[in-house]
Amino acid sequence: MALSDFVTTLRTDLSDPAGELFTDEVLQRCILKGVHRLARDLEISLSVANGEIVPEPEGETLELLLLLGQIHACQVMRATTANAFSFSSGDKRVDKTKQPQHWAELEEDLKAVYKQRLSDIKPGAAASPEDYIITPGGLNPVIYEQGSDL
Repeated sequence: MALSDFVTTLRTDLSDPAGELFTDEVLQRCILKGVHRLARDLEISLSVANGEIVPEPEGETLELLLLLGQIHACQVMRATTANAFSFSSGDKRVDKTKQPQHWAELEEDLKAVYKQRLSDIKPGAAASPEDYIITPGGLNPVIYEQGSDL
């Protein structure tokens, strides 16, 4: 399946069939980021070659890739709307200051769905290194206080 087909499907999932919110280049980047993350999470080989994802994802793998694309699209929109404004004049009011928060909430919801579906496919895979800090067993932190003899 060509990358452009993934963009079309992702655009449908994002309710942007006319391309008003996202350019094709932005959505291609979202999918590319998703390809690498999914390959790492599922420990499979996925790459983009000549405008196509190889091997072609199918079934649940395809759905996870599209979910990652949606997550990255939310991140793009959070950055895009970060400087949103509020304006009022007389009885007219425009307030776009909540947009980044709404995109962040959608991103968190999609991440939760991704983690759940990933753990259904591959138990234990949903805990990626950027989501937690590993503490080796048997080690305790040492806290030094000012004036102690340690």
